[in-house]
Amino acid sequence: MALDHATPPRYFFGSLLTASVVLAIFVYRPLGVAATGAIGCLFLAVTVQIEDYIGPMTVVALVVLGSVTLLSVVLCVMLQRAASRYRRVLAVAEAAQLALLRPLPDRIGSLRMAGFYRAADDEALIGGDLYSVRPTPFGVRAIVGDVKGKGINATQTVATVISTFQEAALLHPTLPQVADRIDVALQLDRDNPPPEPVSHTQPEHSADDAKGLVDELFTTAVLLEFTSDARTVQVLDRGHQPLLIVRRHTTSVVPAEHSLPLGMADLLTEPPGTTACRLEPGDILLAYSDGVTEARDSNRHLLSAARTAAAPLRHKRPARLTL
Repeated sequence: MALDHATPPRYFFGSLLTASVVLAIFVYRPLGVAATGAIGCLFLAVTVQIEDYIGPMTVVALVVLGSVTLLSVVLCVMLQRAASRYRRVLAVAEAAQLALLRPLPDRIGSLRMAGFYRAADDEALIGGDLYSVRPTPFGVRAIVGDVKGKGINATQTVATVISTFQEAALLHPTLPQVADRIDVALQLDRDNPPPEPVSHTQPEHSADDAKGLVDELFTTAVLLEFTSDARTVQVLDRGHQPLLIVRRHTTSVVPAEHSLPLGMADLLTEPPGTTACRLEPGDILLAYSDGVTEARDSNRHLLSAARTAAAPLRHKRPARLTL
Protein backbone atom coordinates (compact mmCIF):
# COMPACT_ATOMS: atom_id res chain seq x y z
CA MET A 1 0.00 0.00 0.00
CA ALA A 2 2.87 2.35 0.82
CA LEU A 3 4.60 1.63 -2.49
CA ASP A 4 1.42 2.16 -4.49
CA HIS A 5 0.79 5.43 -2.67
CA ALA A 6 4.35 6.71 -3.13
CA THR A 7 4.76 5.81 -6.82
CA PRO A 8 3.00 7.00 -9.98
CA PRO A 9 -0.21 5.17 -11.02
CA ARG A 10 1.57 3.30 -13.79
CA TYR A 11 3.42 1.31 -11.11
CA PHE A 12 1.37 -1.38 -9.39
CA PHE A 13 2.56 -3.51 -6.45
CA GLY A 14 -0.69 -5.20 -5.45
CA SER A 15 0.45 -8.55 -6.84
CA LEU A 16 3.02 -8.76 -4.04
CA LEU A 17 0.17 -9.52 -1.64
CA THR A 18 0.06 -13.08 -2.98
CA ALA A 19 3.42 -13.73 -1.30
CA SER A 20 1.86 -13.17 2.13
CA VAL A 21 -0.74 -15.86 1.43
CA VAL A 22 1.87 -18.40 0.35
CA LEU A 23 4.04 -17.67 3.40
CA ALA A 24 1.00 -18.00 5.67
CA ILE A 25 0.82 -21.72 4.81
CA PHE A 26 3.90 -22.34 6.97
CA VAL A 27 2.61 -20.27 9.90
CA TYR A 28 -1.18 -20.56 10.18
CA ARG A 29 -3.86 -23.17 9.93
CA PRO A 30 -6.25 -23.18 6.92
CA LEU A 31 -8.57 -20.63 8.54
CA GLY A 32 -5.61 -18.30 9.12
CA VAL A 33 -4.48 -18.70 5.50
CA ALA A 34 -7.97 -17.83 4.29
CA ALA A 35 -8.04 -14.80 6.60
CA THR A 36 -4.66 -13.66 5.26
CA GLY A 37 -5.97 -13.84 1.69
CA ALA A 38 -9.16 -11.98 2.65
CA ILE A 39 -7.16 -9.23 4.36
CA GLY A 40 -4.95 -8.99 1.26
CA CYS A 41 -8.02 -8.49 -0.93
CA LEU A 42 -9.24 -5.84 1.51
CA PHE A 43 -5.88 -4.03 1.37
CA LEU A 44 -5.99 -4.15 -2.42
CA ALA A 45 -9.52 -2.70 -2.45
CA VAL A 46 -8.47 0.08 -0.03
CA THR A 47 -5.47 0.92 -2.21
CA VAL A 48 -7.70 1.19 -5.28
CA GLN A 49 -10.15 3.35 -3.34
CA ILE A 50 -7.36 5.71 -2.23
CA GLU A 51 -5.93 6.07 -5.72
CA ASP A 52 -9.42 6.19 -7.27
CA TYR A 53 -8.25 4.07 -10.17
CA ILE A 54 -9.31 0.64 -11.35
CA GLY A 55 -7.26 -0.74 -14.19
CA PRO A 56 -6.64 -4.11 -15.82
CA MET A 57 -3.74 -4.82 -13.46
CA THR A 58 -6.02 -4.29 -10.46
CA VAL A 59 -8.59 -6.78 -11.71
CA VAL A 60 -5.88 -9.33 -12.54
CA ALA A 61 -4.32 -8.88 -9.11
CA LEU A 62 -7.67 -9.50 -7.39
CA VAL A 63 -8.31 -12.65 -9.44
CA VAL A 64 -4.79 -13.96 -8.87
CA LEU A 65 -4.93 -13.20 -5.15
CA GLY A 66 -8.28 -14.98 -4.77
CA SER A 67 -7.07 -18.02 -6.74
CA VAL A 68 -3.82 -18.23 -4.79
CA THR A 69 -5.79 -17.99 -1.53
CA LEU A 70 -8.02 -20.93 -2.47
CA LEU A 71 -5.06 -23.07 -3.57
CA SER A 72 -3.11 -22.11 -0.46
CA VAL A 73 -5.99 -23.15 1.80
CA VAL A 74 -6.17 -26.55 0.06
CA LEU A 75 -2.40 -26.99 0.31
CA CYS A 76 -2.46 -25.99 3.99
CA VAL A 77 -5.11 -28.64 4.70
CA MET A 78 -2.94 -31.27 3.00
CA LEU A 79 0.13 -30.18 4.97
CA GLN A 80 -1.80 -30.28 8.24
CA ARG A 81 -2.97 -33.82 7.51
CA ALA A 82 0.56 -34.94 6.59
CA ALA A 83 1.97 -33.36 9.76
CA SER A 84 -0.71 -35.04 11.87
CA ARG A 85 0.04 -38.41 10.30
CA TYR A 86 3.78 -37.91 10.86
CA ARG A 87 3.18 -37.14 14.54
CA ARG A 88 1.13 -40.33 14.92
CA VAL A 89 3.81 -42.41 13.18
CA LEU A 90 6.50 -40.82 15.37
CA ALA A 91 4.48 -41.60 18.50
CA VAL A 92 4.12 -45.23 17.41
CA ALA A 93 7.88 -45.45 16.69
CA GLU A 94 8.71 -44.01 20.12
CA ALA A 95 6.34 -46.47 21.79
CA ALA A 96 7.91 -49.34 19.86
CA GLN A 97 11.40 -48.23 20.85
CA LEU A 98 10.46 -48.01 24.52
CA ALA A 99 8.86 -51.45 24.31
CA LEU A 100 11.94 -53.00 22.69
CA LEU A 101 14.77 -51.03 24.27
CA ARG A 102 13.58 -50.23 27.76
CA PRO A 103 15.48 -47.59 29.73
CA LEU A 104 18.19 -49.08 31.92
CA PRO A 105 17.96 -48.72 35.71
CA ASP A 106 20.70 -46.67 37.29
CA ARG A 107 21.72 -49.51 39.58
CA ILE A 108 21.03 -53.19 40.24
CA GLY A 109 22.69 -54.22 43.48
CA SER A 110 26.41 -53.44 43.29
CA LEU A 111 26.27 -52.86 39.55
CA ARG A 112 25.75 -49.42 38.09
CA MET A 113 24.61 -49.06 34.47
CA ALA A 114 24.29 -46.50 31.71
CA GLY A 115 23.17 -46.89 28.10
CA PHE A 116 23.15 -44.82 24.94
CA TYR A 117 21.36 -45.67 21.69
CA ARG A 118 21.33 -43.74 18.44
CA ALA A 119 20.03 -45.06 15.13
CA ALA A 120 22.15 -44.64 12.01
CA ASP A 121 19.38 -42.66 10.31
CA ASP A 122 18.78 -39.33 12.03
CA GLU A 123 15.04 -39.62 11.34
CA ALA A 124 14.78 -43.14 12.74
CA LEU A 125 14.36 -44.18 16.36
CA ILE A 126 14.83 -47.91 15.90
CA GLY A 127 17.66 -49.72 14.18
CA GLY A 128 19.30 -53.11 14.11
CA ASP A 129 21.20 -52.80 17.42
CA LEU A 130 19.85 -54.07 20.74
CA TYR A 131 20.61 -54.24 24.43
CA SER A 132 18.84 -55.55 27.50
CA VAL A 133 19.62 -56.08 31.18
CA ARG A 134 17.75 -58.34 33.56
CA PRO A 135 18.29 -59.35 37.21
CA THR A 136 17.92 -63.11 37.59
CA PRO A 137 18.39 -65.74 40.32
CA PHE A 138 21.75 -66.50 38.68
CA GLY A 139 22.99 -62.89 38.74
CA VAL A 140 22.53 -59.77 36.65
CA ARG A 141 22.49 -60.73 32.99
CA ALA A 142 22.90 -58.46 29.98
CA ILE A 143 23.01 -58.74 26.22
CA VAL A 144 24.29 -56.34 23.56
CA GLY A 145 23.84 -57.29 19.92
CA ASP A 146 23.54 -56.27 16.31
CA VAL A 147 21.11 -58.09 14.02
CA LYS A 148 21.74 -58.74 10.35
CA GLY A 149 19.75 -56.41 8.12
CA LYS A 150 17.96 -53.11 8.60
CA GLY A 151 14.48 -51.62 8.57
CA ILE A 152 11.36 -53.64 9.45
CA ASN A 153 13.10 -57.01 9.10
CA ALA A 154 15.80 -55.95 11.57
CA THR A 155 13.20 -54.66 14.03
CA GLN A 156 11.37 -57.98 13.98
CA THR A 157 14.62 -59.81 14.74
CA VAL A 158 15.44 -57.36 17.53
CA ALA A 159 12.06 -58.09 19.12
CA THR A 160 12.68 -61.84 18.87
CA VAL A 161 16.14 -61.67 20.44
CA ILE A 162 15.19 -59.34 23.30
CA SER A 163 11.97 -61.13 24.23
CA THR A 164 13.69 -64.52 24.14
CA PHE A 165 16.59 -63.26 26.24
CA GLN A 166 14.27 -61.74 28.82
CA GLU A 167 12.54 -65.10 29.26
CA ALA A 168 15.53 -67.44 28.94
CA ALA A 169 17.69 -65.41 31.33
CA LEU A 170 15.26 -66.22 34.13
CA LEU A 171 14.96 -69.93 33.36
CA HIS A 172 18.38 -71.25 32.33
CA PRO A 173 21.28 -71.46 34.79
CA THR A 174 24.10 -70.87 32.27
CA LEU A 175 24.75 -68.34 29.51
CA PRO A 176 25.32 -71.00 26.81
CA GLN A 177 21.83 -72.33 27.52
CA VAL A 178 20.42 -68.82 27.17
CA ALA A 179 22.25 -68.45 23.86
CA ASP A 180 20.91 -71.83 22.72
CA ARG A 181 17.37 -70.66 23.44
CA ILE A 182 17.91 -67.54 21.32
CA ASP A 183 19.35 -69.74 18.56
CA VAL A 184 16.14 -71.78 18.58
CA ALA A 185 13.98 -68.65 18.41
CA LEU A 186 15.94 -67.32 15.42
CA GLN A 187 15.69 -70.72 13.76
CA LEU A 188 11.90 -70.62 14.20
CA ASP A 189 11.79 -67.15 12.63
CA ARG A 190 13.90 -68.42 9.74
CA ASP A 191 11.66 -71.45 9.19
CA ASN A 192 8.43 -69.47 9.62
CA PRO A 193 9.02 -66.00 8.17
CA PRO A 194 6.27 -63.40 8.75
CA PRO A 195 4.04 -62.51 5.79
CA GLU A 196 5.05 -59.59 3.67
CA PRO A 197 3.24 -56.37 4.70
CA VAL A 198 0.69 -55.05 2.20
CA SER A 199 1.96 -51.80 0.71
CA HIS A 200 0.78 -49.60 -2.13
CA THR A 201 4.32 -48.44 -2.82
CA GLN A 202 6.90 -50.21 -4.93
CA PRO A 203 8.86 -52.70 -2.76
CA GLU A 204 12.59 -52.13 -2.44
CA HIS A 205 13.40 -55.87 -2.72
CA SER A 206 11.95 -58.70 -4.71
CA ALA A 207 10.44 -61.81 -3.11
CA ASP A 208 13.67 -63.70 -3.74
CA ASP A 209 15.67 -60.98 -1.98
CA ALA A 210 13.32 -61.10 1.01
CA LYS A 211 13.70 -64.88 1.18
CA GLY A 212 17.47 -64.47 1.13
CA LEU A 213 17.30 -62.05 4.06
CA VAL A 214 15.33 -64.60 6.07
CA ASP A 215 17.71 -67.43 5.17
CA GLU A 216 20.63 -65.36 6.44
CA LEU A 217 18.98 -64.41 9.73
CA PHE A 218 21.56 -64.05 12.50
CA THR A 219 22.64 -61.72 15.31
CA THR A 220 26.08 -60.92 16.64
CA ALA A 221 25.86 -60.58 20.41
CA VAL A 222 27.77 -60.65 23.66
CA LEU A 223 26.07 -62.05 26.76
CA LEU A 224 27.18 -61.10 30.27
CA GLU A 225 26.48 -62.52 33.71
CA PHE A 226 27.58 -60.65 36.84
CA THR A 227 27.88 -62.08 40.31
CA SER A 228 25.90 -60.50 43.13
CA ASP A 229 28.90 -58.40 44.25
CA ALA A 230 29.77 -57.41 40.65
CA ARG A 231 33.36 -58.60 41.15
CA THR A 232 33.23 -61.27 38.43
CA VAL A 233 31.55 -61.33 35.03
CA GLN A 234 31.08 -64.31 32.72
CA VAL A 235 31.38 -63.35 29.04
CA LEU A 236 29.90 -65.27 26.12
CA ASP A 237 30.94 -63.76 22.79
CA ARG A 238 28.85 -64.81 19.79
CA GLY A 239 30.58 -62.98 16.96
CA HIS A 240 30.26 -59.49 18.46
CA GLN A 241 32.69 -56.64 19.00
CA PRO A 242 35.17 -57.35 21.85
CA LEU A 243 34.40 -55.87 25.25
CA LEU A 244 36.51 -53.01 26.57
CA ILE A 245 37.39 -52.38 30.19
CA VAL A 246 38.43 -48.97 31.51
CA ARG A 247 40.54 -49.31 34.65
CA ARG A 248 42.41 -46.39 36.19
CA HIS A 249 42.14 -44.38 32.96
CA THR A 250 43.59 -47.27 30.95
CA THR A 251 41.56 -49.05 28.29
CA SER A 252 42.11 -52.70 27.38
CA VAL A 253 40.27 -55.47 25.54
CA VAL A 254 38.58 -58.17 27.62
CA PRO A 255 39.83 -61.57 26.40
CA ALA A 256 36.99 -63.88 25.44
CA GLU A 257 36.43 -66.93 23.27
CA HIS A 258 35.07 -65.76 19.91
CA SER A 259 32.31 -67.87 18.34
CA LEU A 260 29.73 -67.77 15.55
CA PRO A 261 26.78 -65.36 15.81
CA LEU A 262 23.42 -66.31 17.26
CA GLY A 263 21.30 -68.07 14.68
CA MET A 264 24.22 -70.12 13.34
CA ALA A 265 24.21 -72.87 15.97
CA ASP A 266 23.85 -75.53 13.27
CA LEU A 267 27.34 -74.59 12.01
CA LEU A 268 29.08 -74.91 15.38
CA THR A 269 31.39 -77.89 15.78
CA GLU A 270 31.46 -77.57 19.57
CA PRO A 271 29.47 -75.54 22.11
CA PRO A 272 31.01 -72.12 22.79
CA GLY A 273 32.23 -71.53 26.32
CA THR A 274 32.25 -68.55 28.62
CA THR A 275 35.23 -66.56 29.87
CA ALA A 276 35.46 -65.21 33.42
CA CYS A 277 36.76 -61.68 34.00
CA ARG A 278 37.61 -60.21 37.38
CA LEU A 279 36.43 -56.66 38.08
CA GLU A 280 37.68 -54.11 40.56
CA PRO A 281 35.65 -51.33 42.18
CA GLY A 282 35.34 -48.44 39.74
CA ASP A 283 36.00 -50.51 36.62
CA ILE A 284 33.93 -49.62 33.56
CA LEU A 285 32.98 -52.50 31.30
CA LEU A 286 31.97 -51.24 27.87
CA ALA A 287 29.85 -53.17 25.36
CA TYR A 288 29.16 -51.52 22.01
CA SER A 289 28.21 -52.13 18.38
CA ASP A 290 29.76 -51.21 15.04
CA GLY A 291 28.41 -47.67 15.42
CA VAL A 292 31.50 -47.13 17.58
CA THR A 293 34.04 -49.05 15.50
CA GLU A 294 32.91 -47.32 12.31
CA ALA A 295 32.87 -43.82 13.80
CA ARG A 296 34.86 -41.16 11.95
CA ASP A 297 36.43 -37.87 12.98
CA SER A 298 35.93 -34.48 11.32
CA ASN A 299 38.40 -35.50 8.60
CA ARG A 300 36.40 -38.68 7.83
CA HIS A 301 39.16 -40.89 9.27
CA LEU A 302 38.15 -44.04 11.13
CA LEU A 303 38.64 -43.91 14.88
CA SER A 304 39.78 -46.89 16.91
CA ALA A 305 37.18 -48.53 19.14
CA ALA A 306 39.22 -47.91 22.29
CA ARG A 307 39.70 -44.22 21.52
CA THR A 308 36.09 -43.62 20.50
CA ALA A 309 34.47 -45.58 23.31
CA ALA A 310 36.74 -44.74 26.22
CA ALA A 311 37.44 -41.06 25.58
CA PRO A 312 34.02 -39.82 26.81
CA LEU A 313 34.35 -42.00 29.92
CA ARG A 314 37.69 -40.64 31.11
CA HIS A 315 36.12 -37.49 32.47
CA LYS A 316 33.14 -39.13 34.18
CA ARG A 317 32.50 -42.64 35.43
CA PRO A 318 28.76 -43.16 35.04
CA ALA A 319 28.65 -46.91 35.62
CA ARG A 320 30.52 -50.16 35.84
CA LEU A 321 28.57 -51.46 32.85
CA THR A 322 28.06 -49.19 29.86
CA LEU A 323 26.00 -50.33 26.87
